[in-house]
Amino acid sequence: MLEKSVFDNKTIKSVVKDKYNIDVISIKKIKIGSANIYSINDDEYILKEFQSKYKEEDIIKEIKVINHLKKDNIPVPEYVKTKDKKYYFIYNDRVVIMQRFIKGNTLKLNAGTREQILESAEYLGKIVLSLKTLRYKLPNRNISSWYDVDSSVLKKEKISYKVKGKYKDKVINDLNEKMYFLNYIKDKINIEEMIKKITYMKTHGDYNVLQFIYKDNKIIAIIDFATSCKMPIIWEIIRSYSYIDSKCKNGDINIDNLILYVKEFTKYIKLNKYDLKYMPYFYLIQLLCSDYGYKQYIEDESKINLLKFGIYRTKISKKLLDKAHIISERLLNEIEC
Repeated sequence: MLEKSVFDNKTIKSVVKDKYNIDVISIKKIKIGSANIYSINDDEYILKEFQSKYKEEDIIKEIKVINHLKKDNIPVPEYVKTKDKKYYFIYNDRVVIMQRFIKGNTLKLNAGTREQILESAEYLGKIVLSLKTLRYKLPNRNISSWYDVDSSVLKKEKISYKVKGKYKDKVINDLNEKMYFLNYIKDKINIEEMIKKITYMKTHGDYNVLQFIYKDNKIIAIIDFATSCKMPIIWEIIRSYSYIDSKCKNGDINIDNLILYVKEFTKYIKLNKYDLKYMPYFYLIQLLCSDYGYKQYIEDESKINLLKFGIYRTKISKKLLDKAHIISERLLNEIEC
């Protein structure tokens, strides 16, 4: 959700001059992501105002990660230091950074070619491999709500009574389906074993095609490391695959391409047999437990885009439910542990 900016053009000119000694000639707001982002001086710089939920420690973490990855030749953004030699500053309780503008383009969800799919897997593997030697301690992602089936069902029951508006029937139907699938899947999967046996690794935390900048169809930068953390790596793998493959439109999962994606990743980082066994199930349960998109729409009926994203994720969960056992078996049979 995009929060109201603490800046207007006049304050941007004043603050940038004060903090960076840069004269601002032109300003253009860029509508992408959840931060307030401004192009400065005809795409020479990017001024990024983080959401209020992000604190100084989040940006310090991102800087530590980016500087580390840069040493291993991972394409990451370049921060501009303030006159005080700092990588960020605080303005009206918001963390603000300046970066060199990266000239390139982005891809939409599910628009990647086979080459771009493999490139995504390659860089994820390289990032995780590089972060193994990062001395800065990354936080553990709190994922308890991702697999708490009973609590998730109760939450869905509660919010379903509050649904109004044009999409009421669709929202209620999707929430009911999610509840049904959760009650079905919890009897099929040993969730306790899954959580204990899968591998937790340092990673980007929100790695997907929307974080890539391309030039000539190749990645030239991977952005937004403020979410970096230690978490189940199988989620980062299968989620990033499902968002990039053009064959995954409408929430589908192309098993052959997923196998190729995992094989490319494991050139850098090995997975254990439980990672392979539970990869589709972990993603499935996380998607089913999540109310993202629906909850926001119920609170504010103008948030149609978030609702559409929630519906898209529900489509993935439905397709995944049908194919999870096949995916699990093929991963175990075709990927070397």
